[in-house]
Order: sequence, then C-alpha cells, then structure tokens
Amino acid sequence: MTEAHALPAPIVPYDWGGVDTSVDDETPELLSEDQLDRYVETVAELLRSAGLDVDTGRDDPTHLSVRRSGGRFTLDLYIRDDRSTEWAIEGGDEVSEGTTAVRLASFLVPLMTVDADR
Repeated sequence: MTEAHALPAPIVPYDWGGVDTSVDDETPELLSEDQLDRYVETVAELLRSAGLDVDTGRDDPTHLSVRRSGGRFTLDLYIRDDRSTEWAIEGGDEVSEGTTAVRLASFLVPLMTVDADR
C-alpha cells in the first residue's frame, strides 16, 4: 500500500473560504468511491475558486484537466483513492523556434523549482 503523506495547510490568497474542505479531515478510505468523488470535487472547487478552468474527465472521474484562461499550459491531474496524484503539464508549442538555450532554461527552471509540499 502506498503511504499517504500529510501536506501542510496551504497559505494562499485565494477565495477558498467558501469551499467545503471537510473531506480533508477524513482518513483516506481506499476503494471508497464516495469519498474519492468528494475529494476530487473539492480539489476542483479549490482550483476554480483560484480562477482556474477545470474540466472533469467524462470517462475517468478522477481526471481533472486544469488551465488558466489565456494561459500557456494545461495540467492533467489524476487523483488516486489514497490521495496521491499523477500529473503532467502540457505546453504544446509554447517555445518559439530558434529560442536560445538560456531563454529555454530560464523558462523551465521556475516550473521545476516549485515545492509541492508548501
């Protein structure tokens, strides 16, 4: 069984006060579809309240596709019943032809230096 690590409470300036996050107080119950559905919906609501566009997967209700209106990236997020996730960021052809190495690296470093545990 995968060990579920507790994440610290986020300190962010988003309007999350109106989102019911009581599912966070529950111990993850593996194979509990009801709890997983509520958890996924809570994550989706939090992301929406932060101003992001969120589409839920039609074939896979644990799949969220997240983007910012006019943004450069799409985040595909797959949430497991132990609350771990698998995700990928898709940027398409967002870096122009002939981009210098320094410019490419300066574009990628901020994406890779975000600490997910904060």
